[in-house]
Amino acid sequence: MPLIRDFIERITARESDPINQARTQMLFYLVMAYFFFGLSLTVAYAYTGQIPQLIRAIVISILAIIALYVHYTFNVWRILSHIVLVLITVMGVWANILIYVQGINAATLQYIWLACAFGFYMHGSKVGWVYAVINIAPVLIDATFFSKDYFFLGAGPQVVARPIYIYVLIYDFFAIAFLHYFFFKVFNKNITTLTETKNQLNNTNEKLNKTIEEIKELSNVRMRFLSTMSHELRTPLNGVIGLTNVLLHQEPRKDQEETLSVLKFSAENLLALVNDILDFNKLDSDVVELESTPFNLYDLIENICAATKLKASEKQLDFSFEVSDPLRSLTLIGDPTRITQVLLNLLNNAVKFTEKGYVKLSCSELAIRDESVEIRFVVEDTGIGIEESRQRGIFDEFVQASVSTTRNYGGTGLGLPIVKRVLELYQSTVQIDSSIGNGARFSFDIVFPYRKDIADDVKNSAVKESKSANLSKLKVLVVEDNAVNILVIRKTLNRMEINPDVAENGKMALEMIAANEYDLILMDLYMPELDGYETTKVIRSLVDDRKANVPIIALTATVNSQVLDDVLAVGMNGYLSKPFHPDDLFEELRKHVN
Repeated sequence: MPLIRDFIERITARESDPINQARTQMLFYLVMAYFFFGLSLTVAYAYTGQIPQLIRAIVISILAIIALYVHYTFNVWRILSHIVLVLITVMGVWANILIYVQGINAATLQYIWLACAFGFYMHGSKVGWVYAVINIAPVLIDATFFSKDYFFLGAGPQVVARPIYIYVLIYDFFAIAFLHYFFFKVFNKNITTLTETKNQLNNTNEKLNKTIEEIKELSNVRMRFLSTMSHELRTPLNGVIGLTNVLLHQEPRKDQEETLSVLKFSAENLLALVNDILDFNKLDSDVVELESTPFNLYDLIENICAATKLKASEKQLDFSFEVSDPLRSLTLIGDPTRITQVLLNLLNNAVKFTEKGYVKLSCSELAIRDESVEIRFVVEDTGIGIEESRQRGIFDEFVQASVSTTRNYGGTGLGLPIVKRVLELYQSTVQIDSSIGNGARFSFDIVFPYRKDIADDVKNSAVKESKSANLSKLKVLVVEDNAVNILVIRKTLNRMEINPDVAENGKMALEMIAANEYDLILMDLYMPELDGYETTKVIRSLVDDRKANVPIIALTATVNSQVLDDVLAVGMNGYLSKPFHPDDLFEELRKHVN
């Protein structure tokens, strides 16, 4: 019937849980059944003239009508089912024991079974047990204290006609049977659905796992591709930047110096772009782990600012940095390379987007504890500023504050995303205070473990001694197969009056080591015949201790943390990436001056 179908659809649509949907339907069917049950008994008892039973039948019909209206209009099936259970208990069980039967008959037992089953199905085990006890208790009380025969199934003092009594028994039995049938039908359907869903989830998980593996493989392919591209790009850049540095130190004419400076600037910008893409790829792939290296914050900041101050002076900006006194005497434990990366990106942005005024970096301690110090880094400028609505978006990859920013200032939009990813590794975030035309202030806090620094005079004397070392006496072997790289390294070493020997592969290097004594070896990693790793292993296994322990510095255009681990694992002493700065190379040489 359309009316009943509409009723069921309405009450079912209000519940998302299939079990609750079944409960609302079961309540409707039971109330509807007892409405017709009461109506039919009203006619029967009116015909036989049994007034008490007639009153009960009329009340049942009226209450059923009210319950159906409430059930249709309001989503209160839980409350309504409690009311129905109370009515079954009071009008079915207790009324029979006290009034109509004054004992227990078959109909009384049916109402007990009905109340127990309905209580468990509608409200679960706890509430079901409460209604079970309430309905079973009067039977036990009657059998224990009042029933002379302990138990009987007669019709009681108010005898009803046999056809009516049989009708009541049949109706109640079918009601009880229907409750079990309906609930277990839904239960089995849900079990089947859950089984199918589980199978579908298993299939989906298998597909997801396969997809994840494919994504991992794709990520590895991307990493390998970018590493290869990085190596292939850095190798010619090493030639361009290295030879430009050599030419700049050969007292070129003024016009040549200007041309060489532009050439060096362009090559270094291209190198920075390659480094940013590779770094972002590593950070995005979650393959980066922070190192725990001792470093002095003041020295680090001084070097960072020295690299940026030149750009600021070209724009006539007031550039300054400040490190609080307590921090200068501490040796922090952290990843100075990543801290440098963060600060350089922020400082370079500050200089880039500031046309007049100042750029300032300050570092101050927020709290110094027994084993850690919390430091606040602040980079502020008087540049173009950032619109408030765009401040969070600038940390997304390949995004800048506006289209005009990209057009006027250039850039890939990778600097700040790299800053964000590195700071996430330190469990920190950048705070921005900026508005259009009023500059910008970037700040973040990092907690570092620390230890007390060595005495300044000892440290300074060591640095002074290192820098004053005469490198011209070093006998250096360069193991490199690329002619341009050989030229760059040779001319760079010639600046310090070092005339190196050159081996074009590992086999040639071993022959030269057997015939000569070297103070240091600069080792390329990827060469024909015998690569740098295998060559180093052979050198470290030599019988001659002096030759076996000669310092070996890796030189490679491949840049990733795995290369560094591999280099140290085979026994090399250091690592320089191509293209390298001449000062970095000389610093590595000084470390190994005996």
